[in-house]
Amino acid sequence: MATAEELREALEDFVFRYREEPRLKVMNRDWDRVLHVAPTDLPEGHFTLRVKDGDVFLEDGAPENPDMVLRATSDLLTDLFFGDISPTEPYMKGDLRIEASEEDTMRLDVITLMIWGE
Repeated sequence: MATAEELREALEDFVFRYREEPRLKVMNRDWDRVLHVAPTDLPEGHFTLRVKDGDVFLEDGAPENPDMVLRATSDLLTDLFFGDISPTEPYMKGDLRIEASEEDTMRLDVITLMIWGE
């Protein structure tokens, strides 16, 4: 099991890599979303990613009304946000649950592809 600190480090790395890809700022300039990162095995390790005006911000804790929720074990979420694994296989196996519209899920998929490639 990953710790809350390890998951936070992975999310910080994701934010850094997102900001290093200028095409994402343009692509997401009018896509404002609140994403809840919800580890199933770490009650104190919930985080919020806010996408606003093309930028992304990390906050501690769970948001009140998220647009999207990602649920998985802390290890899986940490590996995902460090880019060590692709979200496709865990999603297809049911190990990663994404509660969001299909459009938002596809946008998140594109973001991960632009950051880490295939």
